[in-house]
Amino acid sequence: MTSQGLVSAVPLLRGALQWLFGILLALSLIALFLVINAVQLTSSDTAQRILSRATADLTEIDALLPTIQADLAEAAEDSEEATVTVPHFPLPVELPREEAATISTAELRSLLLSEAAEAIYKEGMSVWALADPEAEQNIDILSPEGGVHRGLGFLSDDNHQALRIAAIVLGLISLVLAGLVLVSTQGMGRLVALGAAVLGAAVPSLLGAVAVRFAFRTASEDQEDYMLARLLDLGNDAAWLTLRNYTILTLVGLWLVVVGLGLVLLEMRQRAAPAAPTIDNGSAEA
Repeated sequence: MTSQGLVSAVPLLRGALQWLFGILLALSLIALFLVINAVQLTSSDTAQRILSRATADLTEIDALLPTIQADLAEAAEDSEEATVTVPHFPLPVELPREEAATISTAELRSLLLSEAAEAIYKEGMSVWALADPEAEQNIDILSPEGGVHRGLGFLSDDNHQALRIAAIVLGLISLVLAGLVLVSTQGMGRLVALGAAVLGAAVPSLLGAVAVRFAFRTASEDQEDYMLARLLDLGNDAAWLTLRNYTILTLVGLWLVVVGLGLVLLEMRQRAAPAAPTIDNGSAEA
C-alpha cells in the first residue's frame, strides 16, 4: 500500500474506532446504570422500607394487630421471664416483659415491621421459617408468588455489597471506554460522542423501565388475589426509582449532544470565516 493509501485509510480507521468505542461505551453504561439502580434499591433504607411494606401485606398485620397486642399483654402478665416472644407473628420478636405489657398499638406495629424488615434484609427470606423450623416453603419459582419471593429476597445486604463492587468495576470500565472515545474523536465532537453514548444507554433503559412499570400496573389491575395485588403495587412503586434515574440520564445525554452540536457549529463557523488581511508596514513605508 502506498503512503497516499495509508493517509486516506486513517480517517476510515478513526471513524471505525469511534463507532466501536462508542458502542462499547453505551453497552458498558447500560450495565452500569442497571447496577446503580440495583445498588439504590438494595441500600439499607430503601430496601427495608420496601420490605416493611411487603411484610405488612404478607402478614396482614393490621387485621391481626389487636389480637397480637392483647395476647402479648396477657403473656407478659403470666410470664416470669425477662423477655416475651410476640405471638401470632411469623418472625420471632422478643420484647422486655415490662415493655410488652405497656406498648401501644402504633409502637407495636412499627416495631414488628422494622424488626422483620431488618431480619429479611440481613438474613434473606429464609427468616420466615424461623418461627416454624419444620415448615417448608414450596413456592413455584415461575408463579407470581415465586416472583414476589425472589424480588423480596433480592433486597439483601449481601446483594448490596456485591452490587457495589460490580458498580465500581463497571464504572472503571466505562471511564476507560470514555477516554478512548475522547482520544478517537476530534475537536468539539468529543462532547457529542459522549452525549450520544449516554443517550444510547439511557433511552433503551428508560423504555425498559416504562415497560416494567406498565407490566406491574397491568398485572396488579388484573390480579384477583388482594395480597398479591398489593405486592405488585409495591413493585410498581419501586420501579419509579429506575424510571426517575433513566429520565435524568436521558436529559443529561440530550444536553451533552445539544451543547456539543452547538460548539461544533461554532467551531465550523470560525474555521470557515475568512482570515483578516494583514498590513505590511514595511511596504507602506517604502
